[in-house]
Amino acid sequence: MSSPVVLVVGAGPAGLVAALSLTQNGIPVRIIDKDENFHTGSRGFGMQPRTFELFETMGVYDDIKHFAVPIPTMRAYKLPGGTVPVKTWDLYEKGEVWPDRPFANGACVSQDSLESVLRQHLSQHRISVELGRGLTALEQNDDAVVASVTTFKDGQPTGEVEKVSVKYLIGSDGAKGIFEKLLNLTFQGETRDADGMVWGDVQIKGLPTDYWHIWGKPGHYTIMARPLNPSGDRFGVGITGQNFDPVDLADPAKAIEFIHNETGRTDLEFGEFTWISHFKPNMRMVNKFQEGRAFVVGDSAHVHSPTGGQGMNCSVQDASNLAWKLALVLKGFAATSLLNTYNEERLPVITQMLHATTKLYTHTVAKEKAMEPTEKDSTDEDKQSGWFRWRNSALEMYGINYRFSSIVLEERDTRPRDAEDVLAHAYSGYEGRGSLCAGDRAPEAPKLLTSDGEVSVFKLLKPTVHTVLVFAKEGDLGVTAALANVPPSVVQIFLVAESQIPAVPGARTLIDSEGHARKSYMVDEGGSLIIVIRPDTFIGGIVKHASGVREYFSKIIVV
Repeated sequence: MSSPVVLVVGAGPAGLVAALSLTQNGIPVRIIDKDENFHTGSRGFGMQPRTFELFETMGVYDDIKHFAVPIPTMRAYKLPGGTVPVKTWDLYEKGEVWPDRPFANGACVSQDSLESVLRQHLSQHRISVELGRGLTALEQNDDAVVASVTTFKDGQPTGEVEKVSVKYLIGSDGAKGIFEKLLNLTFQGETRDADGMVWGDVQIKGLPTDYWHIWGKPGHYTIMARPLNPSGDRFGVGITGQNFDPVDLADPAKAIEFIHNETGRTDLEFGEFTWISHFKPNMRMVNKFQEGRAFVVGDSAHVHSPTGGQGMNCSVQDASNLAWKLALVLKGFAATSLLNTYNEERLPVITQMLHATTKLYTHTVAKEKAMEPTEKDSTDEDKQSGWFRWRNSALEMYGINYRFSSIVLEERDTRPRDAEDVLAHAYSGYEGRGSLCAGDRAPEAPKLLTSDGEVSVFKLLKPTVHTVLVFAKEGDLGVTAALANVPPSVVQIFLVAESQIPAVPGARTLIDSEGHARKSYMVDEGGSLIIVIRPDTFIGGIVKHASGVREYFSKIIVV
């Protein structure tokens, strides 16, 4: 393989997605991790529907879905005793499958399983994670980054150092990584010093797997046991406290003793923990996502409470947003100024996400009312208590958008907009408002017929190309001519028609057999419109004529 031009530091989900997306774009990558063994345990296990969509377009969903299990229904028990149910409810409100939203609900995917799948796909490109190799220093100039890659042994750097020169560096080594120091970043936010959390995976015999089991001491702590699989006896356990720091409970024996004593379930038999870890709730983010030729993604850029299941999902979107832009620049198709939009687009989203998850953090410990018995599941009383109820539709991430971005182009909706208002909806979005604009998530549309059979929009999208959907009764509205100077390797064109139309060189025809595409993209029957979808599955442009397509790509491609 060619010498790497991008060094990815950290092999968690964000680093792996960045490396895989770049590799799929033909960019030589090297990925290192200072840990000497791959991560184990469920860790960041909540996967939102929007992430499943992104993984489908990357070609990894079919392998990941085998590890996905539904989010269990939660059940709280009366104390003392710990066996009499007092409440049964769902963490998230259940959704339905729609033509434009094929993944109705989130699911649980253990982080080690997710990382294993991503590593397997990287290996198909002859790239493997280099363990026991970490970044210890870096220098930048106008043309390159010179990184000091050090061998680590037993968690400590050795004297073995390799100087690696690359065009760009991606930092994804987590909240305790080195990038804050090396890039002079400021982690802004707060740490709840009086609180703490312990999480781990362990075998428990005597506990059924049909519920996510909860025991709580109001105002003090919550004990959780989530089945890792509907069958089996392995659970992800958590002890969360407010004005209570279970730091000593990171010791397996002490954790088991605490759970036995506080729940009263001395009948439960615990096996060995495959991992257990303590941390304090941090709600912080960096002041910028880029410094020169170095970028931060995932936990290197933002850390927060696990409430709401946003961390891993936002990390994946960070990596996806950056990768396609970096690929175009490295191929010489885009100016380096395109990379500035990574910070421009992701900073507002993460800022608002952090605010939402911080608000939810207060719901991780039961209040007095939350532990009172109720006759019905999911009552208004439960909703008022707010205990482990994530009632914020933004958490599904459908509403994340870049309508405010300098590189999107919207010609259909020309109404004046308040710039601050648009920016304020970067995370919560416009879902439920019946609108679709450039910068929004590209919706799914099934039942599209081609000469090769039936496909959907998500089956056509790729992390390597822009996808142009031309809605017209006949012809391509001049789009292929408008894109004549755009490298064919970075764009694919589809004509979306209601019935068969004459073929157009350089474009494929899709028959919208049941009208789902027109409905999803809000195109009037018989009308014409052009949708440009970016490689990260967000809409880059909604334009009316070929001139709009040309204008959009002038923001992206240098020809």
